[in-house]
Amino acid sequence: MTETRNLILVPLLLSPLALYGVYLTTQTTTFYTLTLILIGGLLGASLNYFQYGFSSSFRSLILEKRTAGMRAIIWLLAIAIVLFAPLLALQNWNEQTFTGFIRPLSLAIPLGAFIFGIGMQIGCGCTSGTLNRVGQLQALSLSTLMFMVFGGTIAAYTFSDWNTLPAIESVAFQNQFGWLLGLFIQLALLAGLYAFLKRLEQKHHHDYQPLINTQKNITLGHPFLIAAISLAFLNASLLFISGTPWSISSIFPYWGTRFIDLMNLPLDWRFWDYAMENTTRMSQGVFENSVSLTTMGVILGALVVSLAKPRVKVAITLKGLTGSIVGGTIMGFGAVMASGCNIGAFFSGIASGSLHGWVWFVFALLGNFIGLAIRKRLV
Repeated sequence: MTETRNLILVPLLLSPLALYGVYLTTQTTTFYTLTLILIGGLLGASLNYFQYGFSSSFRSLILEKRTAGMRAIIWLLAIAIVLFAPLLALQNWNEQTFTGFIRPLSLAIPLGAFIFGIGMQIGCGCTSGTLNRVGQLQALSLSTLMFMVFGGTIAAYTFSDWNTLPAIESVAFQNQFGWLLGLFIQLALLAGLYAFLKRLEQKHHHDYQPLINTQKNITLGHPFLIAAISLAFLNASLLFISGTPWSISSIFPYWGTRFIDLMNLPLDWRFWDYAMENTTRMSQGVFENSVSLTTMGVILGALVVSLAKPRVKVAITLKGLTGSIVGGTIMGFGAVMASGCNIGAFFSGIASGSLHGWVWFVFALLGNFIGLAIRKRLV
């Protein structure tokens, strides 16, 4: 079964590149649109099929001192860093420019990440996890997503208030140390963190859950590890195809302003400072915005897996709904404020070599501690 699954996985992961090749040959925009939706679909399917999530990995680390999920995240980051590096060093190919997520170190990033970390646990899911569970037809997660959009739109509306917080220039490892040394330093940091997590789990449980097992001369990967490899490869594919890595949070104010237009609300978002600074992205149609396409794809991919392998539905309770509303709102606000969520700032930021991704990780982890303390009163 495992060998069959792995044989199927490889062509699935390569399929967006094949479809992109069709687009390059035909120059038919429809194929490009389908490629982005397909990448999103495979990202969502990977999260759902392997039951992998960022917030659950953080939660297991903090509450149980079980680190398999976090160690898989380290694999995820390491593989993505290695795959991103040649593309970002190349900078462009065939009229396509490759741009990583390298952001200035504004005070808004740690503040937003801390807020987001609290929301991760109150809302019981990060951005990618929420999209995954929406695809699983979990009603509470649909509520969380709606309030993420609400919170992100509020963040866009108040952009001028927090965008003026103190900031220093962006720092990227490759720019500071050169590509090879910068790559080595990031991988060394991840290796040290991996060793620490392994020892932490051994200290509390006298053993640890390996991510790679060998049985009867067959090497088996933990589902979390396979998910990490899949997500890293797909993110690199997205960078190669679209020119930018995987992100989600920018879709919140985008969808929020589309809702404003749809409902004819008396809010002229086009004159918001956020909208004027992101004019191109905010003025794109739904099927022109690459983040919108991949985000819809994530939901569709998770839905396809759910139809084949239904998940147990989480009951709707007043406390759960409260956590969904509060957690979703502050996650949406924090993600926009921090220039990204667990995907755009953490995953894609670190993969791009940006120091802001590491800063995001530290403060989001601190926020998770607070979020879990609050969650105890809600559950």
